[in-house]
Amino acid sequence: MKIWLITHSEELKKNSGTGKIVKEVLGDECEIVVWSRVAPNETILKLSPSNTLLIYLCENEQQRHCGDITQSIDSIIIIDGTWQQARKIYNQSPYLQKFKHYEVQGVKSVYSKRRNQKDIGLCTAEVVIHLLSEYQHPAVTMLSNRFTEFNQ
Repeated sequence: MKIWLITHSEELKKNSGTGKIVKEVLGDECEIVVWSRVAPNETILKLSPSNTLLIYLCENEQQRHCGDITQSIDSIIIIDGTWQQARKIYNQSPYLQKFKHYEVQGVKSVYSKRRNQKDIGLCTAEVVIHLLSEYQHPAVTMLSNRFTEFNQ
């Protein structure tokens, strides 16, 4: 499984961003792609909709991924930015809408570096920790520990 962080350029300038610790822990299993409205990443454009999930709110039932996320999923895309930035990236990137969507539900954020803009909001590291737990990935404990340290 490969995790793709489509990151807003402003997110990379902030000390409070958690995408960087995800990349540090996962190494080659994670790629940070700086989002561009006019020049989408070629590799993302080539990902297969049949085995790629986008972690984003489902606006309709056709977008929703049903079933076990650990089955036949090779790539996971996470939009890394504030909710306003994520909405902008999603709305201005029609190619993202072809992927099945998955929402992390039933998890409350403990992230304290920024005020969450939505009650259901999780930071990038929390989303990845949830996904790694689902996959029983060996890096889940290391990422959880790094996030706890970072969040203090």
